[in-house]
Amino acid sequence: MASADTNVAIANVLPPLFVHGNIVTIWSVYVFLHLIPLLQFEDTLHKGIQQTVISQFLVAMLLICLLRAILTSPGTTPDTPEWRMGGTSDSTNLPLTREVKLSGERRHCKWCLKYKPDRCHHCRLCKSCVLRMDHHCPWIMNCVGWRNHKFFFLLVVYAVLTCAFVFATEFETVQASMDRDMPNSHRFLLVLGLTLCVIMGTLLILFLIFHTWLMLNGMTTIEHCERRQVDSPEESNYDVGLLGNLKQVLGPRPLFWFLPFDPPEGDGITYKVRGKSLANIGATAAQLHSS
Repeated sequence: MASADTNVAIANVLPPLFVHGNIVTIWSVYVFLHLIPLLQFEDTLHKGIQQTVISQFLVAMLLICLLRAILTSPGTTPDTPEWRMGGTSDSTNLPLTREVKLSGERRHCKWCLKYKPDRCHHCRLCKSCVLRMDHHCPWIMNCVGWRNHKFFFLLVVYAVLTCAFVFATEFETVQASMDRDMPNSHRFLLVLGLTLCVIMGTLLILFLIFHTWLMLNGMTTIEHCERRQVDSPEESNYDVGLLGNLKQVLGPRPLFWFLPFDPPEGDGITYKVRGKSLANIGATAAQLHSS
């Protein structure tokens, strides 16, 4: 049992180590073999200062978003008596939910022994129910849910921007290294850094496109997968329009959308539904519960 737990722990740690290793490698090559040489000569000093300011700002934002995505809890079902199955308080005091079991009963988690709000799912790796769960991300060793979805999305955004900027500016140095007199190890590291940047950037661009599409359609990854399994229409019941969908992930104030603070408003338990008011949702849910 101890050996199995150790193997699981190692498997959980390897993806973040891989990501952090790539970040350190790309950043080190870029700073020591690209930026510092630019800053050493007067004719390239201005270019070097510009690229240093922009690149280090992008890296700083990337690291802040990474830390916030890792350290911020995605949110879980409240630990109050009314949410616990068999608790002392009556479960009818809970908000009426749109998502119910096929039997018409309120959804509940057989592992946590709690009732589940809409869009809430249990993560076996985190061993808790996650509010508006999008997916469990092994690269940050955390679930992406209601409270940290913005930080995760911005992490991908700034990772793509960093890779694109590093590639665009370092490519000239890699080309010049073919004719310049320098140690072969430096030339190898420049090519390695650029190659890692291209691979990571390409994968992240595809990932960003997918998650942007999900966000604009008011949908999570889990909801998208569930719809494909049951062959239902692509429209999400939680699609509340372009601006509303953006605010659901990036927060209420557009001025702060691309900054790692000002998360979405709400409690992570109740959500607006496309074309319906909350009162209508409650009436529908009440009919299901009473049937």
